[in-house]
Amino acid sequence: MAAPHPAPAPPPDGRASQVARFNEGVAAQARGDWEAAERLFREVVSKEPSIVEGWNSLGNALLRLGKLSDADRALRKALSLDPNYPGALMNAGLLRLQDGRAAEAAACFARASSLDPRNPSPRVNLAIAQARLGALAEAEETLAGARRAFPSNPDILYHLGTVYERTGSRDKAREAYSSFLDASAGRRPGQERLVRDRLKELQ
Repeated sequence: MAAPHPAPAPPPDGRASQVARFNEGVAAQARGDWEAAERLFREVVSKEPSIVEGWNSLGNALLRLGKLSDADRALRKALSLDPNYPGALMNAGLLRLQDGRAAEAAACFARASSLDPRNPSPRVNLAIAQARLGALAEAEETLAGARRAFPSNPDILYHLGTVYERTGSRDKAREAYSSFLDASAGRRPGQERLVRDRLKELQ
């Protein structure tokens, strides 16, 4: 957790207890207990409303639970505290992508990518949003650039394969899918089975 923003007045039980509750929420997220994560992050932001990470994490938990309106409010609060917080921009983009607002999602992902260039995820999601908008050439360009920066990232290679397949570039699709299998190396069995099936159809 990054250093919290200053609060007007610390809670009676002190900042340290809210950091501890935040970490409990992170642990709940890690084990997939999104209801517990929501409860813990709500507690954090109710007592320390200036912690942008708390609002962002609450928004993420609500998004995972399908509570899109509540998630949107939490993420808007996070971005009001820090408009350049990449995590909140990413989650805001994911919410908009899920809500069918691909153009708005793409704008969020583009900003997150420029603010956090060492993280490949915003670029992957930007390409997904571009593809949903039918801008396949832009999606291909985004993923090709991401591959140059992160040549062994499985997410980039997988989505690059799907874009090449959609544009009819069968040889490029086969190469990207094969590179995905090499990079994934058994860590994503379900996705790897899907890719092997796609490769058979591309023969």
